[in-house]
Amino acid sequence: EKEQEEGGGTREDECVPLNDCPSGVQISISAPEPEPEEDQKGQTPNHKPKDGDSGSLDSRTASRESLVKFHMADGTLSNNKLVYHTSALKKASVRKRRHGDDTFDHEISAFFPANLDFLCLQEVFDKRAAEKLKKQLHRYFQYVLYDVGRYAWKGCSRFKFLNSGLMLASRYPILDASFHCYPNGRGEDALAAKGALIVKVQVGSTPQDQRIVGYISCTHLHALEGDAAVRCEQLDQLLAWLSEFRKSTSHPNGAQGPEDQVAFDVILGDLNFDNCSSEDKLEQQHSLFTHYKDPCRLGPGEEKPWTVGTLLHPTGLYDEEVSSPESLQKVMENEEGRKEYLVYPNSKNNCSNQKGRKIPLKGSGRRIDYILYTEEGLQQDWKVDVEEFSFITQLAGLTDHLAI
Repeated sequence: EKEQEEGGGTREDECVPLNDCPSGVQISISAPEPEPEEDQKGQTPNHKPKDGDSGSLDSRTASRESLVKFHMADGTLSNNKLVYHTSALKKASVRKRRHGDDTFDHEISAFFPANLDFLCLQEVFDKRAAEKLKKQLHRYFQYVLYDVGRYAWKGCSRFKFLNSGLMLASRYPILDASFHCYPNGRGEDALAAKGALIVKVQVGSTPQDQRIVGYISCTHLHALEGDAAVRCEQLDQLLAWLSEFRKSTSHPNGAQGPEDQVAFDVILGDLNFDNCSSEDKLEQQHSLFTHYKDPCRLGPGEEKPWTVGTLLHPTGLYDEEVSSPESLQKVMENEEGRKEYLVYPNSKNNCSNQKGRKIPLKGSGRRIDYILYTEEGLQQDWKVDVEEFSFITQLAGLTDHLAI
């Protein structure tokens, strides 16, 4: 479909059937459109100031402080030669800390980092909301994958009332994409087509025109408590799907020439288990963590001291004390504030989170959202370094999760 944009331009969206996926899978790809003509005041339509508070993507303040739109030199893209423009706008370096033997900074931030390259979302189930969000994300990202998954009985053994809820935005060209629906969902959780969206992006090229690529896997695991075996099986499936995807996309267009050079391989998403709850021990010890590194954990059941939970308790979501990115940031930086508004790990000695409790709490809240990375299968002599890890409060009042 073609969608009319402000200023007379069009953006092309297409639902792409994937050859390596079962029938019934769809991924809508929103591709870049040519840069619009400047108006008499020297502003393009996408750059017109909009109303909104500091925590809104419509906010001009949010645009300056966090996400910055990426432009190519002439409004066109080349598959082999990429031009990367670093914004002159830099976020102020505040509240950044380094703890112990860590080699990277960490912080609780009210805004997303500047010059964000990729954004992965879960629970974007509503198609109309996804369309609106896609338009706003295109102010910062060239490519957006949305409306990912299956509906009704198509390609599934069970009826799917909702799609996967997965959404991925990228400033770099997406070369390949694949979606797989987890087949073992149970109860009401099985009504959504939860699964894994795996993409391959091109971030550069060598002087010999060999592509430099990265792999990003966005996923959302089974949510119901007591179903550790279901989540572990889904993690097994995720690793298998990712391995097969990498093998099938290692050469440009299936050619027999030199393999692409892999710069990174990351897994992101809501895994619906934490690293402290006694009920989550099975997931904490999964082989996923032997292949992929978690920058927030020391080992199974042991978090780094600066780690913060990412699951907010629903009873306090709309309290005035946490109603803005800045106020939620302030609360999360305070231990007593975290105890008031975060869901804490389950154990035999801890009851469920509730405001005003006086019992001891373990850790700093349930961290169920992850960014994992691996150095396996990367270009020889290349190494991944984490520069900074952020817990982000910009979406205060819009979700019961902290972004990371």
